[in-house]
Amino acid sequence: MKDIKLVIFDLDGSLFRTETVDIKAINDALLKNGYEMKSDDEILNLIGLTLRDVCKVLINRVDEDSINQFARDIIAFEQPYIREYGELYDGVLKCLKTLKEKGYTLCICSNGNKEYVLGISKKFSFFNIFDDIRYSSDGISKIQAVGMLKSKYKAEKFIMVGDRTSDIEAASHNGGISIGVTYGFGKD
Repeated sequence: MKDIKLVIFDLDGSLFRTETVDIKAINDALLKNGYEMKSDDEILNLIGLTLRDVCKVLINRVDEDSINQFARDIIAFEQPYIREYGELYDGVLKCLKTLKEKGYTLCICSNGNKEYVLGISKKFSFFNIFDDIRYSSDGISKIQAVGMLKSKYKAEKFIMVGDRTSDIEAASHNGGISIGVTYGFGKD
């Protein structure tokens, strides 16, 4: 890793234990909007998708107003749950601090929405650890976001750490090395 100075992390299922927040937040939003609750597995299988895609799948609607309202409700429920229940995977903070101390540039590239990612970042003081944080609200794909980080930090080589095929594809498409974690949600 001596030639590599940039390490990009996915957030959900790679650093953050998403199930500590999203199962309850999504089910609360479903109930508020008159839908039936979903099983833990049904929700966890959607982790890694953008919030918009999660909403489309869960409420099976295509009209913008319904999708936007449901998304706003999920975000509203997530924030207090992040503060109260949110957890990182064991050893994550220690690992991140060690990499930072060794001089690596650390970034997050997530399909999570801005409020969600920043809520987690605030709770765990990620602003002191990560040099850059990207989220789906930026309106670009993960492949594009990883490419922008590679360019911004002038990294010929970099590592992408994640739990889904989309993380591996983002690294591969941009000439990076991917490290897949197996404790997250990606079954692909």
